[in-house]
Amino acid sequence: MWIIFVNYLCPFLNLTMYLLSEKENLCLYALPNKTWVVNLPVEEVPQELSELTLGINFARDGMQEKDLLSLVVVHNNSWLLSVVFYFGAQFGFGKSER
Repeated sequence: MWIIFVNYLCPFLNLTMYLLSEKENLCLYALPNKTWVVNLPVEEVPQELSELTLGINFARDGMQEKDLLSLVVVHNNSWLLSVVFYFGAQFGFGKSER
């Protein structure tokens, strides 16, 4: 479970720093070497990259910082839950395997 935490939660902990930056139109990229990069969008996305999330800081200008961070937490938590359930089903973290 520690590997799942490091690979999937840590990138989102650093994401809030980018959400509050002055750059606009930032995208979150997952690279094949299991690292994450927040950068400006490119015109053509290479096939080896996972699907990017466009405009991770669009809502920043019209929201208070507290509300923006709450929105980020809600989206991150729902995404993390889906990842946990996926790996739970994939790797058999059922009651009999504990």
